[in-house]
Amino acid sequence: MKKEIHPKVNKECVVTCACGNTFTTMSTLPSISVEICGACHPFYTGQRRFVDTEKRIDKFNRKMILADEKKKAADKIKVSKKIQKKVSGSKDMSVKEMLEHIKKEEGQ
Repeated sequence: MKKEIHPKVNKECVVTCACGNTFTTMSTLPSISVEICGACHPFYTGQRRFVDTEKRIDKFNRKMILADEKKKAADKIKVSKKIQKKVSGSKDMSVKEMLEHIKKEEGQ
């Protein structure tokens, strides 16, 4: 067996959580920092709370608000186009209808 190919194992690796809880374990690293541990994880504590360290919930809510605003603006544009179409009274004619209209005008 080759010597010195295996990593060094620290038997006293300190794991530190963001909540302040610390415990020791074995690892190749001298110390580990974690965001959630068994002392603060909602599944183990029975508490209901959001674990949102990257602000993903806020980002999602902002996207939803912007989408609603864009939809409202698009609806306003659609309504205004419908109103303009009713006010103008002219409808879009097909090529066939245009030709018939021209023939009627020429015949008069």
